[in-house]
Formats: sequence, structure tokens, C-alpha cells
Amino acid sequence: MSLVDVATAADFDAHVAAADVVACHFWASWCEPCAAMDQLLATFAAQHPAARFLRVEAESVDELVGRFDVNAVPFFTFHEKGALADTLEGADAEALAEKLNARLGGSLGAAPAAPAASAAEDLDARLKALTTSAPVLLFMKGTKQEPRCGFSRKVVSALVDTGADFETFDILEDEEVRQGLKEYSDWPTYPQLYVQGELVGGCDIILEMAADGSLKETLTAAA
Repeated sequence: MSLVDVATAADFDAHVAAADVVACHFWASWCEPCAAMDQLLATFAAQHPAARFLRVEAESVDELVGRFDVNAVPFFTFHEKGALADTLEGADAEALAEKLNARLGGSLGAAPAAPAASAAEDLDARLKALTTSAPVLLFMKGTKQEPRCGFSRKVVSALVDTGADFETFDILEDEEVRQGLKEYSDWPTYPQLYVQGELVGGCDIILEMAADGSLKETLTAAA
């Protein structure tokens, strides 16, 4: 079965009741990472016809968005025998494949890959999805709550001072991203700040922008 677009809560409930395993993708047309996640779901759907793979446009079905507390897209729900079993927020292809394999059988290593796609192309697609997964995203050592280097700590402080919302990605937890993003962005050091998927710069640039007031303007415009 291919991906099924669901437009009402009643239709959603009918699909969930009709299959032992159901995965649903809450998406938005303006969110580029959603398209990449759809490709992965479509591949699983082709290989597991007994399961159901649904799509819900998050801005169109308020009842479901409220029911599952969908605050960002992409967002996924996983159902087993009619009951909610798990959720996943964000464009994390590896985590999505892992959760699907846990319910459908197989291993993460057996997750289908795009035909003829090289490892470099896969990483490039993942990095594009990551850098566009939030309007303002800081790749850093540690988290905004616990920075793990002085440069990251200074940048987090500057971002907090703007009052703008931002997300962080801990590069110490993912060596593939840590090394790959340097080439992807052509920027050899961390932290790296992305706004609307575009690299703004590293520590020095961010601190300069904070000093002249342009950082707050840039982040406010991205909200």
C-alpha cells in the first residue's frame, strides 16, 4: 500500500482500527524535510503492504494535531492494534527507520536506501533535512542547557539574549554529522548557526552580529 492522505479524524481512526501496524506522518507543504521523510515512508509502505502508512497535513486537521500534541513537523505517530505506541518529532531518518523496523521486522541496516544513491548523497540529503528542520538551528558541542565548550557557551548566551526561539543539535552525539557538516557548509569549525536552512556563521560572526544588533533582527525575521 502506498502513502494514504487522511483529511479527517474519523478517516484516521478507521485506518488505525483496520491494521495491526500504522505509521502516520504529520507534514506541511512549506517544510522541505517532510518530503524526504515521505520518500522513506513510501519505501517501507511498498515493502510492508499489510501495514498502513498515513499522511496528515498538520495545518488542516486540528483535532488530530491536538490529540497527539503536534507542535512541529515532521511529526510521526506509531500505532499497534489500534493503540498509540510511540511518537517521533523531527527529520531524523535513522530514528524513523529504527522505529518502523522495530514494528515491522528487520534491522536498521536493512532499511531501504534510495536506488543508486551513494553514501555521500545520502549524507547530503540528511544534512539538508537537518539544517532546515527548525527556523533557527545551532550545531554545537553540547546542548543549550549544557554547552560543552567555551565557544558554544558564548553563542548560546548571545542567542538567548535575543529572546528568539532556537533549537540546538549536539555534534558530539553524531560523528557523521560532525564531520559531514564541515564539508556541507564549507565551514571547518563549530558552533555553526543556520537560519532558514542557510549558514549564518560561527562564533566570531555571531558575536559581532549580537554586538551590532543584527542578530536579533535576523532571528526575529526567521520566526
